[in-house]
Amino acid sequence: MTDLHDHRLSTSDEPVVTELEEYGALPIFRAGPELYVDANPYRRPLGPPPAGGDFAEPVTEAGFLSHRHLIASRVLCNAYESEMVLLPDGGLGPVKDDFDAFYGTGVRRLHDAMRPALERYSFAFLEDVPAPPVRTLDELEAYFLGEVEGAGAPPDASGNNPAVDAAARLTGSMRAITECPDPQDAARLNLIQLALDGLTEASAMAGNLAGSYGPEQSELFKVFTDEFGYGLYRAKHSTLFREMIASIGLRTDVHAYWNFYLTSSLAGANYFNYLTKNHRGVFRYMGAVSYLEWLFAQGFADMGTMLRTVFGDRADTRYTDEHAHIDIHHGRMTFENLLLGLARRHGEAVIPELVRGIVETKELLRLGDADFQAQIAWAGSLDEHTRLGAKLASSAAGDGTTATLRPGDPFSTRVHDGDQLVEVTGGEVEVHAWVTENPHRLGEGDTLLVPAGRLYGLRAAAPRAGIAVRPTAR
Repeated sequence: MTDLHDHRLSTSDEPVVTELEEYGALPIFRAGPELYVDANPYRRPLGPPPAGGDFAEPVTEAGFLSHRHLIASRVLCNAYESEMVLLPDGGLGPVKDDFDAFYGTGVRRLHDAMRPALERYSFAFLEDVPAPPVRTLDELEAYFLGEVEGAGAPPDASGNNPAVDAAARLTGSMRAITECPDPQDAARLNLIQLALDGLTEASAMAGNLAGSYGPEQSELFKVFTDEFGYGLYRAKHSTLFREMIASIGLRTDVHAYWNFYLTSSLAGANYFNYLTKNHRGVFRYMGAVSYLEWLFAQGFADMGTMLRTVFGDRADTRYTDEHAHIDIHHGRMTFENLLLGLARRHGEAVIPELVRGIVETKELLRLGDADFQAQIAWAGSLDEHTRLGAKLASSAAGDGTTATLRPGDPFSTRVHDGDQLVEVTGGEVEVHAWVTENPHRLGEGDTLLVPAGRLYGLRAAAPRAGIAVRPTAR
């Protein structure tokens, strides 16, 4: 089987580290004082650089939520999206210099130099996910239908209160949101993760539209034209997404919430760009997109139910309703005419790759669901984790690091590779673990337990605040 991840690395990994330092020093990738980046899709704070080491050894599942992987995923997102056209709604004038930098030859040179090593680092672990020995067309059909069984269409509501019945059926992240102590903040964080792709929807798909590969090319184009509203901007799915997030109080600028994308969300979006930028991955992409299009009908029906449960009539759910409807058709069409069509045309040489696209997508979905649920569980219980931090403070391991924060200092988010204690040694700080109007506050002497992999950022809530970050002893 072709090794999709066979990238040639330099004999030394030091250039990648050096290039990353050069990259992070560019103004568009340095943090500013703002939590949210408005009207500027080119300014993307990279965050604190990973400590020591390089990207030679691919990330493992154990390190999937590491700070190193977060930084690598941010850089890869930038590299892929520098090949898309992104223009702010309010006009380019105020950010023309950032536009020139983002699409300039200097940044392109760094992206081209770093991308192969970062792709190998980020995605090679997926090769270790076992795939079933599917080799024939009949085996592929049986395998696919077994994977998506029961997930092809929204369930019919029953009883006197369909909305309540539908909400009671929610599972996974959708149920976790409705049961969170702060369900609106949790729901917003969920849509922010989707905004990573939702505001540029189908842009990755566009990478596989060019060329010549028979009727299957036209089948994919049908999905693409649906996503783009058949040329009507008001019907374009990204337009519907924009109106949905606006209805619940979220900003609609592309990457306004750059600081709040979880590592798994970046990695998931990057995977599809990766497969369309590296055309050896075309069959994995076709397997993955067929699988997702089938699952989307139920998934978006559940999301619409969640939004109506959390926000009531305020939520504009035309986006989720449209997907719950059209993806019943897309799922059957991609399965019958794209997945099986490619298998019929190209045979056993490509069937394992079609299957691997499904297997790898399932793995990324699993990791993403766990990451999101862990984030909202932590962000919704910061009072409890402050009490836990106080209990663990006396047994913290090592000296850690210290910093002084002032209002207006650069803000960025990060994760830690192990559990950490954040102690306020003076003043007061705000903890931003999700997008909220009421960030958690820590005063002098308070200590917050930050579990490994949890995304957060700190801002001074006093003229001067001191913090110490130390690993826990446990």
